[in-house]
Amino acid sequence: MHASLVWLMAKEPIKLKIIKPSSRYASCRPRLSTKYGASNWFDELLGYLILRFHPIETRILNTFRYVELQSRNAATFSYEFSSLIRDIGSSFSSILDRLVRKTTEEPLDRNLNITDYLKFLVKEVEDIESISAQLNSPFSLNFVLPFEGIRKWIKNPTLWNWWDAYNKLKHLEIDNYRYGSLTNVIYGMGSLAILYCLMDKYRRAEGRLFSLIGERRPIANVKMALFPKQPKENGGAGGSRA
Repeated sequence: MHASLVWLMAKEPIKLKIIKPSSRYASCRPRLSTKYGASNWFDELLGYLILRFHPIETRILNTFRYVELQSRNAATFSYEFSSLIRDIGSSFSSILDRLVRKTTEEPLDRNLNITDYLKFLVKEVEDIESISAQLNSPFSLNFVLPFEGIRKWIKNPTLWNWWDAYNKLKHLEIDNYRYGSLTNVIYGMGSLAILYCLMDKYRRAEGRLFSLIGERRPIANVKMALFPKQPKENGGAGGSRA
């Protein structure tokens, strides 16, 4: 046997270091489904979400052929990432707009906004800040906490980075294309996935882009394993184009 082959066989396999935030895990309960699932309008809304979520998820997974899902690429931006953020934001707002209107006793004759949607989530899901989504990634930073600062965002929605990016790209992409970053895609999709889990008792948001969605304790350990958040001054738009 060739000496170099013997050397290769003798070497130990490379092991990726994966952070395991906690052994205490509780899956995300479908609280919106439990409360409103008997209504026809809710079934129709869930059907809409299913038809939007999975094609968007497939498009995101396809981008990983070119841009690896890892921290070094967090600020990478591209036309496809911008398009994905617009579709995620549109789906997220459409679903929550209908949820708010259908669950409010008095008819709403005004346009709703993100503040209305966030207030609804806080009212319906007390612990939404601590619901994490684990990415199907072999790298160590593979968790997101999409609603971690939700109570601050109610007062100032521009602090919610992926949502701020969505609005900038929707209204003036030519000046804001750098906001179309991988990080904004992941946090936007994490937000939509958690909403999906809250609405769907069959847990169909899990399995492809995200493996587990729920609460892990202690939360401080989860934060140590977060996929990097974008710096606020540039919306996570770094300087590398996909």
